[in-house]
Amino acid sequence: MKIFLSVLVTIVVLILIGFIVMYSGAVNVSVLEPPSGLTKWVLSTTMESSVESRAGDIDVPDLTGEEMIQEGAEHYISMCQGCHGAPGMEISEMAKGLEPIPPHLYEEEELEEWSPAEQFWITKHGIMMTGMPAWGTTHSDE
Repeated sequence: MKIFLSVLVTIVVLILIGFIVMYSGAVNVSVLEPPSGLTKWVLSTTMESSVESRAGDIDVPDLTGEEMIQEGAEHYISMCQGCHGAPGMEISEMAKGLEPIPPHLYEEEELEEWSPAEQFWITKHGIMMTGMPAWGTTHSDE
């Protein structure tokens, strides 16, 4: 019983500390100040695990058709290039103000970080608190 009470008190104290930190304004949420290593690790690990677990059941269609490539390029230019850039294009003012800075999707190593199913999920659902919109609210899966 003593152990249970000790664990319960510890949990309550940790929750209270969390609320004190949240409401005190101690955490700077400005994009101009990079997050701590711990914060960055927690957020990126959470995001990667979330995307990986949700994209697992997605069947990726054949993306090599000429029409699919052309349509994808048109969508990229109109909706993605502003943040994610393009070859020979300087990073936009908007992208410079985001944290994390959006990956350059025209660079192969950036694309290899995510499977096609994960890229689809991210594009459709967006990533909370990163500036990445959910295009699934305005676009079909095609």
